[in-house]
Amino acid sequence: MRGSQLNALILAALVLTAGLAIADDQAGPKLVVPSTIIDAGAVSQGVVLDAVFDLVNEGTATLSVKAVRPTCGCTVADFDREIAAGATGKIKAKLDTRDFSGPISKSILVMTDDSQNPTVTLVIKADVKPYVEILPRPLVRFNAVLHEPLEQSFIVAAADPKSDLTVMGVKSSVPFLATAIRKLAADELVEGKSKSQYEVTMSLTDDAPVGPVNGVLTVVTNLAEAPTVPVKVYGVIRALIHVTPNQVQFGAVEARTRPGRNLIVVNNRTDGTQVKITGAKVDDSAFDAQVATIEEGRRYQVTVVVKPDAQPGNRDATLTVTTDDADFPSVTVPVRASLR
Repeated sequence: MRGSQLNALILAALVLTAGLAIADDQAGPKLVVPSTIIDAGAVSQGVVLDAVFDLVNEGTATLSVKAVRPTCGCTVADFDREIAAGATGKIKAKLDTRDFSGPISKSILVMTDDSQNPTVTLVIKADVKPYVEILPRPLVRFNAVLHEPLEQSFIVAAADPKSDLTVMGVKSSVPFLATAIRKLAADELVEGKSKSQYEVTMSLTDDAPVGPVNGVLTVVTNLAEAPTVPVKVYGVIRALIHVTPNQVQFGAVEARTRPGRNLIVVNNRTDGTQVKITGAKVDDSAFDAQVATIEEGRRYQVTVVVKPDAQPGNRDATLTVTTDDADFPSVTVPVRASLR
């Protein structure tokens, strides 16, 4: 056999093999989704959206839908678990917009036995328009100092200019967050919103404790579509006199080396009031305390030192820092050490 004939036979065999491979690739189920995104556009908050996705099987065998997994806020009401070759199945989903505001995008993960395309992501989009809006946003953040006045406000308005909104009250999940309601005058109204708008002012009561704040203010309205509107509140209340760190830990130390630890005492008052540190003492004779001024009336350093002649043993003492502040005449800090 001549070389040219042999080459022709080899080429024909390669073409036949490639054709069989292509045929094998096309065999079995094949998922095609004509539209993977459904955009509902602008919708009113609280509306439950119905979305139906078509699943087309363009393969030669039945397509099996193994699982359908929606994300938060989206539920799948029904879907076809098997789709015959050449047929179209459906996934029916619902999206509850009650807890959303503004543009949202929720996805659904579909898993099938299509070997070439085993997972497909479907998306439901919408721009949720609330009936009642909190302006500038439904979130209050604050950084307060204990016993100092704090007031922060937001406006409550209906999105529909024709709406006759009435704010009937505000409930607080935090007992030391007080609120006051005031109806805005005509010249104070935000344009494009309802003609009745309200200002809600939040303040701290005198019994507010030092520490972080994480709560919700619930605005109660007369609208059936939005009887309650949540406003999240995050913040921190700082002590007038703040000590860092809040305890002195020596660990295991040799007394003869006179180890020391430093603390910073800060006057957090924002009204310009000066605070002086008048003394510092530990209620255990094994320790000595000294005060140094960093910024007069504002910042001080307190150093606690172990006396070189201190007897060995575990120590659980208290450092007392005295001031000329009427509200905080003294601050106490635990002092712990294992002396050797």
